[in-house]
Amino acid sequence: MQKGGRCEILDEAASGVLFRATGKPSEAEAAHRKAIQLNSDHIDAYTNLGILLNGLKRTEEASACFSKVITVRPKHREARRLLALAHCTLGQISEAANIFEEWLEEEPEDPIALHMLAACTGRDVPVRASNEFVQRTFDRFASSFESKLERLSYRAPALVAAMLGDLALKASKSLDVLDAGCGTGLCGPLIAPYARRLVGVDLSEGMLAHAKDKDVYNALVKAELTEYLHDNREAFDLIVSADTLVYFGELEGVFVAATEALRPNGSLVFTLERAVRSNPDVDYRLEFHGRYSHARAYVERMLTAVGLQPKIVHAELRMEAGVTVAGLVVRATKSVAARF
Repeated sequence: MQKGGRCEILDEAASGVLFRATGKPSEAEAAHRKAIQLNSDHIDAYTNLGILLNGLKRTEEASACFSKVITVRPKHREARRLLALAHCTLGQISEAANIFEEWLEEEPEDPIALHMLAACTGRDVPVRASNEFVQRTFDRFASSFESKLERLSYRAPALVAAMLGDLALKASKSLDVLDAGCGTGLCGPLIAPYARRLVGVDLSEGMLAHAKDKDVYNALVKAELTEYLHDNREAFDLIVSADTLVYFGELEGVFVAATEALRPNGSLVFTLERAVRSNPDVDYRLEFHGRYSHARAYVERMLTAVGLQPKIVHAELRMEAGVTVAGLVVRATKSVAARF
């Protein structure tokens, strides 16, 4: 039921988003609730309020917001995903699974529902996220990707750049560099000083369009990463990958491909989420949010097995739901004697 004028409702909704982006959660909550008071069926206000409350660890209240969205629009994909994630956070795994199972009854091949059902139940976990899941996920929010990451204090590109500094590379534009899973190109300006040629590869056309706007890449390629690496043998002196290999569980295949694509003495620099809840015997885990976390020992073992010499440091990658995300920042160098 709408009680206020359209402009007033839009102003309150926009204010809520702005307040949240500038670190003013109380003001953001008040603005979202005002928008809802003016229009009790305001889907975006409920969704944004739910996201805000979840970040404040008020998960049950967040769940109520997402439930309202689904009541108004039963097939709202993002609200379904967020509601299921809230249930997982509360330990209500069967309720989360029910959401995805009902979704799959309507759309049996939906890649997001399939992947997230595996994430919340631990059943039929894929060795990596499907191409379709990655494409649909990142095409959907390419336009808001950078603003969302800024609110999460996202540090992966800066951590990659710091690791390059640790390599003592000269910023002399002398290297052929690949930004593997370049997304919107956040790494691009940080690694461009090292590159005579900088290539970005990603599965999402939406993300690549934003990377193009950075005007630092010599080429941008839409491709699956492992296949692209296999097709470009010894083409690169440096490969960087910020927050991309979190969509791979099993890492040996992509590490083999990266080793093939590196020239002797070339380096692979990347970030991963660090497994902190896993059984010591578990190499990787598909987390509730749909990304994989990895055990440090597994990462080190796989890199060594393919002929890469690793250095691994712990770091905080970003904030999520009010909690820091534990990460690994990895540099792996290809020796002249590497077997690929």
